[in-house]
Amino acid sequence: AVCPTGAITYSAPEPQSLLERLRVLLRAYDAAGGQDPVLLIYGAEDSEMVIEAMARFGRGLPAQVLPMAVNQVTQLGADFLLSALAFGVRRITLLVAPSKRDELAGLAGQVGLCESVMTGLGYDSGRLQVLVESDPDPVEAALYHPVAASGGVLDGFLPQPEKRTNLRLAAARLHQAAPQPVDEIALAPGSAFGAVLLDTDKCTLCLACVSACPTGALGDNPDRPQVSFQEEACVQCGLCRHTCPEEAIALRPRLSFDTAVKDHVVLYEEEPFNCVSCGKPFGSRGTIEKMAAQLADHPMFQGQAADRLKMCEDCRVIAHFDEKAAPMAAGARPKPRTTDDYLAARASGEDEET
Repeated sequence: AVCPTGAITYSAPEPQSLLERLRVLLRAYDAAGGQDPVLLIYGAEDSEMVIEAMARFGRGLPAQVLPMAVNQVTQLGADFLLSALAFGVRRITLLVAPSKRDELAGLAGQVGLCESVMTGLGYDSGRLQVLVESDPDPVEAALYHPVAASGGVLDGFLPQPEKRTNLRLAAARLHQAAPQPVDEIALAPGSAFGAVLLDTDKCTLCLACVSACPTGALGDNPDRPQVSFQEEACVQCGLCRHTCPEEAIALRPRLSFDTAVKDHVVLYEEEPFNCVSCGKPFGSRGTIEKMAAQLADHPMFQGQAADRLKMCEDCRVIAHFDEKAAPMAAGARPKPRTTDDYLAARASGEDEET
């Protein structure tokens, strides 16, 4: 339920199959003349007897309540819950057995995310409720609570295999029919949707954040010093923020309805720094200038050594070995002596050792 990328999925059934089943159920309900559906989701093994007891000893389910059994209620995430609301469900009741009381942290977070989206768009609150009950009387009382009329069932959208795609499609559909449509909704810290804020005064375009980003939300440009961001791909994991050596990155949890979230937007770029020796661009101006300023007082980077910081990788090596005081420099290479040289020295009477 809480996996932001869909890397971990439930296989019995798969999320797409579950949404397709819900869509068929709602369309059949609408074709029969039903309105304002209420979805009752329960665990097939844990809460089946509660519904049977309501039917046998109580009033049974209201006509507008559509029961839907799943393997585990805790398997459901915000993608399914928001999709159900986008399909026209007026209220969702999640019936959980008391034995699962300690396993509801993930489900509670997903319900909270859905409530933030719904209230942020101007919908009435309380459309999702979690009932931890095994007594049929409280369950029956909750289900017979009146629901405000809104109209028929909506077609919504065609379910997709990707979890985040379904959540985005559901949010877009709800935004389209919202009483108070807004451009973005602020979410709680830790949410899997949001933007990256970059302090350009601190950024040196070292691109450490691009290397750390696991989803490709942060990208670079092979032709110039540049960092870009695609909000749709960001899961707010925070690796970029912790990796940045300049502490120039902050996270902003939100759900944006701007179409620009699908594009790579340039956050910051600079002119490339040209090698002071050959003129070849080899880095960002901010990085080179900051490095030179920090090492200005270092004893190993004085005089010509300081200029090497502003050279490309090739010119730096050449300059290193051309210095007179180079640590690996040696004297002139001695001329090889041959047999003829030794014989000529003997004939002239020179010392052979010399």
